[in-house]
Amino acid sequence: MTKKEFKERCSFHVYGKGRNKRNAIYFDYMPPNGFRYMVKARVENCTKSELFDVLYHWAINEVIPSWWVDYRYADSDDKRFKVSLMG
Repeated sequence: MTKKEFKERCSFHVYGKGRNKRNAIYFDYMPPNGFRYMVKARVENCTKSELFDVLYHWAINEVIPSWWVDYRYADSDDKRFKVSLMG
């Protein structure tokens, strides 16, 4: 899968304001269960493009995200999760 194809299957979100602002990216949506992957990081630690690279390498190359990135993975379809409206 190319990065462009991967990006088209991602859902990008921004939560909070100021110092508490966070970027979140979700990947691998399956209705009605939700997403399989999620990464989230504070804006001051990571740009949106850097966070996208983290998610891409995790989902495609199985490289575990760095300690400063919050991440979540659903190991089965019944454990998939919905996007939270609140960060």
